[in-house]
Amino acid sequence: MTDRNRAARFAVLWALQYDRRPQDLPLLRFLLQQQTTFYREAVPWGLAPDLTLAGFLVAEHRQVEDLWLHWTAKNISFDTALGYHLYHLLTAGIAASAEAVQASAHPDRARILGDITADRHTDAAVEEWLDQQRERFPADPADESLNTWAYHAARLGEREASRLFITEWAASEPRTDNTLNTLQFHLAQLGYLTEAVAVQKEAIALCESPPESSLKASKLLSLVRLERQADDFTGAWRSLQEAGQVLSGVPNWPWMGMWQAFVKEYFLLVPVAPDEHQGRLLLEEGDRHLRDAPQKWLSGVLDSATAAAEHLNDNDKLSRYQALRDVDHHQQEQRPSPRSAETS
Repeated sequence: MTDRNRAARFAVLWALQYDRRPQDLPLLRFLLQQQTTFYREAVPWGLAPDLTLAGFLVAEHRQVEDLWLHWTAKNISFDTALGYHLYHLLTAGIAASAEAVQASAHPDRARILGDITADRHTDAAVEEWLDQQRERFPADPADESLNTWAYHAARLGEREASRLFITEWAASEPRTDNTLNTLQFHLAQLGYLTEAVAVQKEAIALCESPPESSLKASKLLSLVRLERQADDFTGAWRSLQEAGQVLSGVPNWPWMGMWQAFVKEYFLLVPVAPDEHQGRLLLEEGDRHLRDAPQKWLSGVLDSATAAAEHLNDNDKLSRYQALRDVDHHQQEQRPSPRSAETS
C-alpha cells in the first residue's frame, strides 16, 4: 500500500514544529489522524518520528479531549503500544484526564483508567517528559542535528540533500562502529550503494573482533549484500568466500540465523553471475549446504534456491526445492497460532 501524501504531510508537520501557534491545533489534529490511518493501513511494525512528532505537537496544546486521538495512535500496533508514550494522554493533567475518561462510554474506559491512575504517574513526571520531547523536537531549526536533517530530507524524497547531511554528520563524529553503521545504512537506503560499500569496507577494516568471529562474518555478509545490490558480482563473490573462511573458524558454527544469511547469498548471486558456468558453481555450492541442513533452517533459503534453479533451468534441483518448500509450508500450517495456543 502506498500513501501518496506521506512526504507532503511530513513537510507540513516539520514546518509546524518550527512555527507553533495556538490556531494550528485543528490542523495538527487532522495530521495526527492521518498519520494514525497511515500506520494502521501501511506500517505493520515500527514507529518513526512522523507519528511521534504529530502526537507531541498535539499534546503540547494540553487539551483533554485529545487523549482519545492519542489512545488511538498508541493502540495501532505492538510497536506503537510500546513506543507511543502514555504521557501523550496526560498533558492536560492527570486528574482532568481521569475525569474525562471516567465520564465517557469508550469501550477501553476501564483499561485507560487502570493505566493513568495518580498513584502510577504524576503531573511532574508528565512535565519532565514534555521537556524531553521539546529537546527531541526543538522549535528552533538551528537546534536540530545534521543526522536529524538527513532523515527529514530522506522522508521528503530529497535524496542528494539527505546524502550531504548524513556525510557531513559522519565527518563530525568519531569513526566508531555505530557511526559507520548509521552512515552505511542511510546511504544504502538512499540508493548510494557504491558509497555504502566503501563505508562497510571501512567498518570491516576497523573491526576489533578476532579474525574468526561471528561479528566480522556478519559485517562481510552485509558487504556481500551491498555489493550484489550495486551489481558488483566480483566483489560480492570475493566477500562471500571471505565470509565462509571466517565462519569456518568460528566455534560452534553453524547456527540458524547466520547460516540462512550465508547460504542464501549463494542463490541470490546466481541470477547476476557473469556467465552460466559461474552461476552453476554457485548453485552447486549453495545446494551442498542445503543437503545436511535441518528442515526448519530451510524456510529462509528455499525461495531464493528455487529462483536460482529456475534461472539455470535445473529441473532436478527445482523439483527438489519445490518439494522441500511444500514440506515447509505444510509444517507451518500445522503449527498452532499464538492465539490458538493461548486458548487451547
